[in-house]
Amino acid sequence: MHNTEYRKYNVDDFDPAQFYDHHDNLDGCGPDEEKVHQLLEANQLQDALKVSLLSPPLGHQEQALKDNSTLLVAHVLHYSLKSSDLVSIQEIIDNQLSIDEADILMKYIYKAMQLSSESSTCQSLLTWHSLLVAKFGHGAIVRVLAGRQRL
Repeated sequence: MHNTEYRKYNVDDFDPAQFYDHHDNLDGCGPDEEKVHQLLEANQLQDALKVSLLSPPLGHQEQALKDNSTLLVAHVLHYSLKSSDLVSIQEIIDNQLSIDEADILMKYIYKAMQLSSESSTCQSLLTWHSLLVAKFGHGAIVRVLAGRQRL
């Protein structure tokens, strides 16, 4: 008699008619756009940046959600450079960002460079990139490029 213990899969679970996409419920994923815009209107750049970095949609298959989150963060970064000077932005990076938040921000920067075609937005993204590299070193770049979770 043959050993059949290797047959642990139920083939009915893989029926395409019974497929359930567990990513259909996207509530709570990505930054809260409404709150970020309220903070930007109140000129609270540090808080807007913090809120925009909360719950990045790294594990989701929904590319539109990832792109919208990326464009929102790019808007926050571009707006912060227009409304304040580099010294205050350097203080935000030095005092407010943890290394994990900096890595998430770097992922957003690379994805925003891919999505954006405006030269002024790309210029502000490159400014933020250089400030992050100055603070966190080249390890931030390596962690983003070597990371498995993408935006």
